[in-house]
Amino acid sequence: MQKIITLTIVLLLASSTYAQFQKGNTVLGFGLNIQSYKNEMNSYTIPQTTKNTGFSLSGELGFAKKENRLSGFFINGGYGVLKNEFPTMPIANSKINSYNVGGGYFTRTYKSLGKNFFVFGEGKAGLYYSQQNNNKITSNPYAQQFGVNLGLYPGLAYKWNNRFLLELRFTDLISAGYSQREETATNNKKNIQKSFSLSSGLGLGNLGNIDIGARWIIK
Repeated sequence: MQKIITLTIVLLLASSTYAQFQKGNTVLGFGLNIQSYKNEMNSYTIPQTTKNTGFSLSGELGFAKKENRLSGFFINGGYGVLKNEFPTMPIANSKINSYNVGGGYFTRTYKSLGKNFFVFGEGKAGLYYSQQNNNKITSNPYAQQFGVNLGLYPGLAYKWNNRFLLELRFTDLISAGYSQREETATNNKKNIQKSFSLSSGLGLGNLGNIDIGARWIIK
């Protein structure tokens, strides 16, 4: 009798949860990232306020290889504004507009936490291009940058129903990248900077950078 009761409970729990995907599913993903930063420095001889705001949109097309495995391609784009304001010297104010686009390949593995909640790990490899326009002629008025990056990211997902997943993706677990930046100086000559980076976002202070997204499972 006890075995029958235990089996019944297991079947009820199984029927109340969903698998992440069915093999062969096509999955569309959409994401939004919003950032805002403000720093006021009033202890200097000339007070200064720095404001940085921006947003980005992303889209993904994935294919379910298994019930817990999704692989595919992504594209993204964003816009941002950086302002430096000097209340006592408005003529020194500056504004930089920036744009960026990118794309690449991703693969993601899910692990069930129960009650339609999942934890996942994601690997990404992508290319990107960005452009900046500075309104101060005395500075570098134009800059462009392109590069490649690799990253591993953790996250949480909730399966709302058979068609939608809601997700939170946290800051990078580990990432590496190469970039080349070209700045056009006031004499129309170019300054070129090349850089390689390797970083980890394991510290708790980095949890403020969170991507919010949704995925539509197409049968």
